[in-house]
Amino acid sequence: MVKISFTVAAAILSLSSSLSLVSAHSHGHTHLDKRAGPTCPQQYTPVEKGKYPTIDCVPFTQDPQVQEWLKLVDLSKAPVFPPSNEGVCPNPTSSLPKEQCWWTCQKCEASDDITTCPTPGTWGLTYDDGPSPDSPRLYDNLLAHNQKATLFIVGSRAISYPATLKRAYDEGHHIAIHTWSHHSMTSLTNEQIVAELKWTEKAIFDVIGVTPLYWRPPFGDIDARVRNIATQLGLKTSIWTQGFDTNDWNIPGGTATPQSVVDTFKTWLTKIPSLSTGFIVLQHDLFAQEVDVALNGVLPVAYETKSLVMQPIAQCLNDGKPYREGAGTFKLSGSSGNETSANNRNSHPNNANGLIINPAALPKTQAVLVAGSVILLSSLFTI
Repeated sequence: MVKISFTVAAAILSLSSSLSLVSAHSHGHTHLDKRAGPTCPQQYTPVEKGKYPTIDCVPFTQDPQVQEWLKLVDLSKAPVFPPSNEGVCPNPTSSLPKEQCWWTCQKCEASDDITTCPTPGTWGLTYDDGPSPDSPRLYDNLLAHNQKATLFIVGSRAISYPATLKRAYDEGHHIAIHTWSHHSMTSLTNEQIVAELKWTEKAIFDVIGVTPLYWRPPFGDIDARVRNIATQLGLKTSIWTQGFDTNDWNIPGGTATPQSVVDTFKTWLTKIPSLSTGFIVLQHDLFAQEVDVALNGVLPVAYETKSLVMQPIAQCLNDGKPYREGAGTFKLSGSSGNETSANNRNSHPNNANGLIINPAALPKTQAVLVAGSVILLSSLFTI
C-alpha cells in the first residue's frame, strides 16, 4: 500500500479507469469493492468518534454505533432467506421461492419498488457510484443546461470527496443512498444491511446536513429480505427500468464502447411512443469513461430530443420532500422539456446546511494494486 497526493490520486483514478477491471458481477456489473478486498480489516476495532468505517469495506456490526442503529428495526419481521453468494443467481433460478422476489434473479418487482417514472416520455435521470474526481465535469454540463439528476452516492465516496458532494447538493440535485461499500446486498446479513445503509446516511448527512429518503441497491441486488429492512429504516427503494442499463460501466473494462452505449440509448428513444410510462436509466459517474460518454454521447442526444422530459426521480414522482428534513435544496418544477428546476443553485437559505464534516474523519489517500492495475481507494480532499 502506498500513500499519494490528491493531484496524483485524481490522475491515477483517470488512468485506472482505462485499465482492465476485475471481479465481474454475475448480473454484469463490476464491484466497486474489488479495490478494497485485500485491505479490509479482518479484526474488529471500534470506529473512533467522529470517524467512519474503512472505506469500501462492509462495516463491522458489533460497533456501538451500529448496535444503536439496530434498535431502529425489528429484524424478526424480516423475511428469512439465506444470504446469497456475492449476489450470484442460482442455476436454475426456478429453485428460488416466489416470495423471495429477487429483482435481478427473478425479475421480480415489489409493489413499492420505484422502477419507472409515471408520465410517458419522462426519463428519470440518475447517476451511480459518485462522487468522483470526474463528477464535476458532469455537474458542469448539467448546470449549463439547467438540468437536475438523482445522484446515488456511495458512502465511502461521500467522505472521500465531500466538497464535490456538497456542490451537487447546493446546485439542487437529488441526493440518494447507494450503500457504504457497494456490496451485493443479498449477500449480507441483516445487521450488515443496516450498517451499510446507516453509515452512508450518516456520511451524507455529515456533508450536506440532510438525510436522503431514497436509495438504490448496488447491481439492483435486492430481495424481499433486503427490502423489508430498508423500508423499516424509512427508505424508498429505487432501481431502474428492466432492460434500461446503458452498460456505461463496461467501457473501462473494454466490453462496451462509447458508441455501443449511445446506440443503446438511441434504441430506447424509438420505444418512447409505445411506452405506457416513463423510464429510469442506469448510468454512472465513477470513472472518466462513464462521464465522457455521458457528456459526448448520451446527453447531447437527449438534449436534442425535444419530446423527452429529463427529471430526477423525486421530480418525476412529484415528491418535493426527498429528505427526512424536507425539501433541502431540491425544488419541484412545473416546467417541461429538459429543464427541471430553475434558479436553485446555492439556494439553501444562508447556506444553513454548510459543510459540517469533520476533516479529521476523512481517510488518507490510498491506492492498491489489483490484477496489475493501480486503483484509487480514496483521497483526502482539502476543503
